[in-house]
Amino acid sequence: MLPERTSVLIVGAGPAGLAAAISLFHHGCKDIVIVDAVERTPDTSRAMAIHAATLEALESIGCADKLVELGIKGETLNIWNRTARFFTLDVSVLSQYTKYPYVLLLPQNKTEDVLEEHLKGLGISVQRPYKAVGIKGDVDELGNTEVLFESGEIIKAQYTIGADGSRSAIRQLSGIGFADPDGLPVDESLAQIVLADVTFSKECPTLPTNNVIATIHGGAFFLLIPLQKWRTDISNTESQDAIYRIGFNVPAALGPPPSKPSLEYLQDHLNSQGPLNLSSDPTVNPNPISITKSLWATRFRTHAAIADKFVFRLHARDETFGGHIILIGDAAHIHSPAGGQGMNLGIRDAIALGSALVAHMNQTNSPDTSGSGNPLEVHGETRRKSALSVIRLTKRIMGVVTTLGTTSVVDLPYWILRTLGAIPAVRRMIAWQVSGLGNR
Repeated sequence: MLPERTSVLIVGAGPAGLAAAISLFHHGCKDIVIVDAVERTPDTSRAMAIHAATLEALESIGCADKLVELGIKGETLNIWNRTARFFTLDVSVLSQYTKYPYVLLLPQNKTEDVLEEHLKGLGISVQRPYKAVGIKGDVDELGNTEVLFESGEIIKAQYTIGADGSRSAIRQLSGIGFADPDGLPVDESLAQIVLADVTFSKECPTLPTNNVIATIHGGAFFLLIPLQKWRTDISNTESQDAIYRIGFNVPAALGPPPSKPSLEYLQDHLNSQGPLNLSSDPTVNPNPISITKSLWATRFRTHAAIADKFVFRLHARDETFGGHIILIGDAAHIHSPAGGQGMNLGIRDAIALGSALVAHMNQTNSPDTSGSGNPLEVHGETRRKSALSVIRLTKRIMGVVTTLGTTSVVDLPYWILRTLGAIPAVRRMIAWQVSGLGNR
């Protein structure tokens, strides 16, 4: 049974929702209810990169060490043109700025496991499955928000946090707009993406161990990322085979990818878009290697959008403080997966919210709030600026992918990008931006 009333209701128990609950508790707010619309699905790994700025934020709430223990410290991103490497992004150059000079490679379900276990240790459990279907503001003398669930249960909350993904029920029920900030159409050649966690027929030196390989060629890209030897099924036992995340685009001209990509489909795209030395075709690779198992796979369309407001006072009356709606994570912003920014930005939203929301609570309860400003409004504006910055960063990255994918080694843009990428200051600037240290 859900309680009838709480100070803070968090709808959505992904990484952002869980991190928000932990951050709130860390800052002194313990009257929290967190719900999710579905039961846990431990066989889906989804996002898998945790950057330096996010690890710093997680450290502030006591959650970084366990994640670092479980993940792989990715040190470099190597970009190939199918036959040779032409650019390396070395994240270790950030060692003078952070204690986390790497990209932590860890499946999202493992990140969620760690965060949810930490939250349970604080005495808070996720309530499932509870799907929000209605919302009202100013329902009592305290100006609380009333959230109705499909079960028929109702919770009255002073603060309602929407952490329920890109199709956020909380955002939609509150009538908050959600659109591309630049109003630009999606590049159809890069819009359709397939991700899968796979094993290969044999281990070989060309498979990465602590780095990411990206192949860009002919209007297509292919990603290859190592994972720990985790099985992603419900038994949670260790696999005997090394596991790799692969990702690739499917141009619109080829039609939509299947909802459940087969091994043959994954292999065909590896052969046509990936490094030639990982092909299963003996005519192009004298040491052919093939995908033997798919542990998990998904398809999606990528686009960018941002909420009109991250903090919204729902139907507030002048004589009350009103019920606050706060959006974090994918409920507040989405963009292309370029650079692995989405989950990172959402977690940083959530952790930053803890101190802002508790400060607002204290301000609301204080008899004198003159000249103190509104911590929640400041938080919302700051995080929205950060989200806009990340959206434009991912668009720039995809622009580079498009340029490289449609040029050859004899074209000027190729050599301009390759020359710029060889300049240490440029490489350090790229690492600074991708790591999130330049946009905490």
